[in-house]
Amino acid sequence: MELHQLRYVLAVVDEGTFTAAADAVRISQSGVSAQIAKLERELGVALLQRSTRRVTPTAAGDHLIPAIRAAVTAVDGIRETAAEIRGVVAGRLRVGTVGGLGWPPVFDALATLHTAHPGLDISVVEDAAVPLIDRVRDGQIDLAVAAWTGDGPVDLQSVTVVDDALSVWVAPDHPWAARDGIAPAELADADVISLPEGSGARAALDAVLAGVATRRRPRWEVATPATALALAVRGLGVAVLSESTGRGTTGLVAVGVDDPRARSSLGIVWRNDPGPATRALLDRLLPAAHGS
Repeated sequence: MELHQLRYVLAVVDEGTFTAAADAVRISQSGVSAQIAKLERELGVALLQRSTRRVTPTAAGDHLIPAIRAAVTAVDGIRETAAEIRGVVAGRLRVGTVGGLGWPPVFDALATLHTAHPGLDISVVEDAAVPLIDRVRDGQIDLAVAAWTGDGPVDLQSVTVVDDALSVWVAPDHPWAARDGIAPAELADADVISLPEGSGARAALDAVLAGVATRRRPRWEVATPATALALAVRGLGVAVLSESTGRGTTGLVAVGVDDPRARSSLGIVWRNDPGPATRALLDRLLPAAHGS
């Protein structure tokens, strides 16, 4: 059993295909496939279930992959600790952000870290908030800048950067434009433009609408705030986004939501046992978070 074989298994699981995994580990697809097949023969079980679209773990893989991930993390931890003793931050740093993140300090911190420690392999992935937090919890990424409602994620360390109210963004000629607030029941009957499930603003919207008997799904589900605002400014519906997301938008009016649950938080999430690279990034991010 070789360490690189374990890394290849995790790459395929995390990337979803042999092609993407080969790109991630920078060897040929046939090399990844051959080494995983060799590992499976040694273990006597199939770890991965291959299909034309996506590779998923087998039942045996579901049991073994957490142990494989823990083994790789432990080895990386030894290397990172040795590098830390030498005064060098090395190894890998996997960071997740919500799509269209508008908080510059995270990118400034990554650039500073890259310059200070060129041997550190930094990667960034964008996803919705809920999957990002799950990936931190599962060890697939080291740290995420994500959104949540209510208290911070369970079993993880977190710090809030922005605690944001939901706003309803409407065209100036919309009947709600002169209102001070919108009731949840009114939102339930409106042509709502929302971000997809898994985003912080959508989780807050779902919490607001949970007790409305006539609740229905948003009329529009879009991937980015920019698209939601572009639809709203043309009168195609009302965009429900966090206040800071839409701040500065021209051609729209922001109206509040009359419900205390209409809030979401954007913050930093990491595991309880961060490695040296994660700690180095946190050293650069936390002062910016506390100063926000």
